[in-house]
Amino acid sequence: MFIAILVFIIIFTLVILVHELGHFYFAKRNGVRVEEFGMGMPPKIWGIKYKGTIYSINWIPFGGFVRLHGENGDEKGGKHSLANKSAGARFWVLGGGILMNILLAWVLLMIGFWLSMPPMVGPVEDYAAEAQVQGKVVVLQVADKSPAAAAQLRAGDYILSVDGVAAGSPTVFKSLIADQADKTIKLGIERGGEPVAVSVKPTLTSDGVVIGAWIDRAIQQVHYAWWQVPWIALQETWRIIWLVVMAVVGLIYKLFTTASLPAELAGPVGIARITADLVQLGALRMLQFVIFLSINLGILNLVPFPGLDGGRLLFVGLEVLRGGRKISQQVEGMVHTIGFVLLMALIVAVTYKDILKLI
Repeated sequence: MFIAILVFIIIFTLVILVHELGHFYFAKRNGVRVEEFGMGMPPKIWGIKYKGTIYSINWIPFGGFVRLHGENGDEKGGKHSLANKSAGARFWVLGGGILMNILLAWVLLMIGFWLSMPPMVGPVEDYAAEAQVQGKVVVLQVADKSPAAAAQLRAGDYILSVDGVAAGSPTVFKSLIADQADKTIKLGIERGGEPVAVSVKPTLTSDGVVIGAWIDRAIQQVHYAWWQVPWIALQETWRIIWLVVMAVVGLIYKLFTTASLPAELAGPVGIARITADLVQLGALRMLQFVIFLSINLGILNLVPFPGLDGGRLLFVGLEVLRGGRKISQQVEGMVHTIGFVLLMALIVAVTYKDILKLI
């Protein structure tokens, strides 16, 4: 458990620091004074000032932050204030974190493909010169209080068969249980190299007949030509971006139409729990998780909600549409403050929901 928590902190800090590094880089490029770039959250352990910027390490080992001169709308800070920069410059500074998260995902995908990682979204045959595909389905995560949990399925189990019929892929597995709602079926499992038989009773939900486990195909090795990897990684990056955008739109729709927290929504505690499950599946699965997490952070920040980067970008866009006339800093500041409070309330609610799942 300690290892899982440590891995979670490292992963979460990485994707957040890379995001903040995007703001930092484009601020420097556009002449905005960076007052502080911090690893972790205050209070401060140590800091050093170099060329007008404080670089700090903080006590709470979780994420990081960047403080920009004039980011709160103070136009009295002269030419180095963010508030006094052009709309174009502010667009790059505010959007730099999102761009950097996408860039991180692309770089990690290239590394993964060089290590023979299978594609996460696109079909194998679109990319690979050679693929060794196992006739198995791997369990990535088991939902609490689900049929899979009751049957004691575990992350890392391989599903070989359903009632004696081979389940060679997630598609085949889903077709085999499609008409088995509320019926007990026998799964042939491989766990730690040993065969295991378990009984499970699938349930009918809005997503179809399910057992309450996230599954994926088990691909042993995929080989790529080295010169194809950057382009392959770029294609896969855009596929994942589209997948995440659709998921975020769906979550927002459910949030506002049902006035309740969607089951798929996870906060820091939920992400930590997923990390604990994925640690057991090896380095490539963890790499895939970091890629998805980085793109998720980028896309979520693109949502035009007050308090997020997307909300600030929205005000820049409105300024351009108004012919360069800025919206009152007091009004914008109040809107972002309200948005931030609502976001914090949402995070607290999601965290509470995640904790209840652990009890």
